[in-house]
Amino acid sequence: MYLLARRILIRALLPLTWRPFARFRASRLARFGVTEADSAWQILHALEAVDDPHLRCKILQHALEEVHHASEFSRVARPHAPELLPRLLPPREPIFRRERGLEGLVTFAAYACVGEEDVLSQFDAYAAGIGDGEARAAFREARFDEQGHVGLCRSLLVGLVGEARARRELRWARARRLWEAWTRLGRDIGELSSILIFGLIYVGVGVIGWIPSRARLAGPG
Repeated sequence: MYLLARRILIRALLPLTWRPFARFRASRLARFGVTEADSAWQILHALEAVDDPHLRCKILQHALEEVHHASEFSRVARPHAPELLPRLLPPREPIFRRERGLEGLVTFAAYACVGEEDVLSQFDAYAAGIGDGEARAAFREARFDEQGHVGLCRSLLVGLVGEARARRELRWARARRLWEAWTRLGRDIGELSSILIFGLIYVGVGVIGWIPSRARLAGPG
């Protein structure tokens, strides 16, 4: 329900934010780049706990695809606002805790699965709503890869603890992600409000300057 509601919200806001404001486009693409880079780091951090060589290869491929997504989002962000500095990576807190052993890997797999579902939903909404161009191609490619990532993370989780417990772990992970999304919502609303306010100021200044100019042109020669 949460993913559907956010998808609808994204699609509703895109005409107001994506097309009119290049800075918003650049900021959002850069944020996705940072998110994907952090996802790759988290995966590589947990890789040492996976013993099965075949599964390790799949997880490594997963991490490399996340690195590629990060690079693509950063690349397509630059033309929209070249003056923006690159987004710095946030301080990283590993999801996988080595000291917890198997339980740490279970927590990581559940959280990673829910996280992949989350970004898959976002990429799908953006790909459907922003129109043709390089950004849309980047979202479509990432969306395709994330579908495989969801399946991989779920397979890892079920292989560790079985189907019944996997469902419980996923419920806990979704609750945690929901809380994190709620805290991010405040930041997003603030960012959106700033963009809209500055846009209104820009329009208002233009109108204020246009009225006297029009009056002078219409006055006696």
